[in-house]
Amino acid sequence: MTKSPFPTLDKVLGFLVNMSFILMIAVVLLQIIARYALPWAPNWTEELARFCFIYLVSMGAALAVKDNGYVSVNFLLDRLSPKYKSLLENIILVCIIGLMFTQFVVSLPLMEIVSIQRSPSMNLNMAFMYGAMAIMGLSVAFYSTLKLIEKNR
Repeated sequence: MTKSPFPTLDKVLGFLVNMSFILMIAVVLLQIIARYALPWAPNWTEELARFCFIYLVSMGAALAVKDNGYVSVNFLLDRLSPKYKSLLENIILVCIIGLMFTQFVVSLPLMEIVSIQRSPSMNLNMAFMYGAMAIMGLSVAFYSTLKLIEKNR
């Protein structure tokens, strides 16, 4: 794990990822137990588990970028000289920043469009769910920018 200049943000994202994971596990366990032990099973558990998973992935992606915890194929990078390897890594980071910033910008009007919709079982505003796209776009772009700056010091 690399040392981050924003340890509070790292802790908040880590806490939210852990809480989302714990809540997802608890909800799935409730559904399993209810199917076999109760005469009825709550219909909202599948939807809540899906929402938890979406937010878990959205926030966890930024932490994976920060800690180099994502999967990468280094077949090409390992064959390059250090100069070209560094250049290609910079290009990849710039592409990630561009893609994630675009995702953030595009997700904002999308959240406004879906704000009139409600989720079927829990009656949550769907803008909350599409907000995961904005969170992921902004946080991954932010951590990728930090990584690019740190790499080129």
